Amino acid sequence: MSEMFPLFMVLVGFCFVSHAEGWVFNEGMVTNAKNDKKMTHLKDLKISFIYPGTKWCGTGDTASGYDDLGKEVEADKCCRDHDFCPDVITAGETKYNLTNTAYYSRLACSCDEKFLKCLEAANTKSSNSIGNVYFNVLGTKCYKKDYPITGCLEHGGWWNG
Repeated sequence: MSEMFPLFMVLVGFCFVSHAEGWVFNEGMVTNAKNDKKMTHLKDLKISFIYPGTKWCGTGDTASGYDDLGKEVEADKCCRDHDFCPDVITAGETKYNLTNTAYYSRLACSCDEKFLKCLEAANTKSSNSIGNVYFNVLGTKCYKKDYPITGCLEHGGWWNG
């Protein structure tokens, strides 16, 4: 039976989504915050880091105001715009019936997509490094209104040609 579980998980990964619309994390997991003891600590967990040469790229900012940018101006503009995303679920918060169990804020996928395009357009060593850390190393997840998986309508794999 234990040998079948990984195969089952692969098949679940090939499932197509149903037509029930709702809010979903792009690759996240929705949990019940009432029974999750670590949720009380998520809001208090602070990791402080600002990328060198910037004032907006990292946890929080060190800028004195909206127009205060670091030496890495283009990357900093991208991070500042990202920080002002209007649709955010902070650590430990529940919104749209999604509970953010991460230690960081999760943003609407539209904000993360805009951030990625901005960093790519800046195309500097700093912007490329910031993008790599944010999207690849940290593997941050965003959320969007989508069709959540509620059942397996079809499956793929070895048995389907």
